[in-house]
Amino acid sequence: MAPRIVTPTFKGDAFTCLHPDCQTLAPMMWGQLGTNFPDRNYVHFLFFICRCTQCTKLSIWVSPDERAGSLVYPSSINAPYAHQHLPVDCRGDFEEAREISARSPRGAAALLRLCLQKLLGHIGGTGEHIDSDIKTLVAQGLDPHIQQALDVIRVTGNNAVHPLEMNLEDDHDSVFVLFEMINFIVEERISRPLKTQDRFANLPEKARLAIEKRDKPKV
Repeated sequence: MAPRIVTPTFKGDAFTCLHPDCQTLAPMMWGQLGTNFPDRNYVHFLFFICRCTQCTKLSIWVSPDERAGSLVYPSSINAPYAHQHLPVDCRGDFEEAREISARSPRGAAALLRLCLQKLLGHIGGTGEHIDSDIKTLVAQGLDPHIQQALDVIRVTGNNAVHPLEMNLEDDHDSVFVLFEMINFIVEERISRPLKTQDRFANLPEKARLAIEKRDKPKV
């Protein structure tokens, strides 16, 4: 199961940290920065600093009245967070895609296609050619829903690099789906098996030995 995500809010007591290397649901500490201008006609804005208690990194918010505020730093990102079990060598492409998704959906789609190529190397493919890896996994009995998720990323990401019929220039919704598809594949092919293995390893030793004996080929 993917970690619980709580959207950051102005003066929120706890939410998911905005920094990619943390992304922890943690309590937040708030402080105010005051400004004074001699011009009485100037609209005064108040700046607030929020510190994550998990990683101690800061976010900066601006507010005209202390009741509502907008995020200034780091850049607001609406794309989903990476699944906790996304392999390390895939994470950089995923995070870069998140950072540019609002400004460049095409660039984000291309990066997610590269992320998929690397991910395939962790779920039974070679990590070299997406088409051939999907074909190999399908021949091995790949779940049709996962195959469809793989092809969604493959086709959309390929159109970002070599536009055919899909115009991704301002298509934020399609790119948002790609992030979800990556996380879905990781959940089904990496996270669930890990959880099953962990639960099996926690069975009593006698039970595990009996299962191994049962499954051992008879001579």
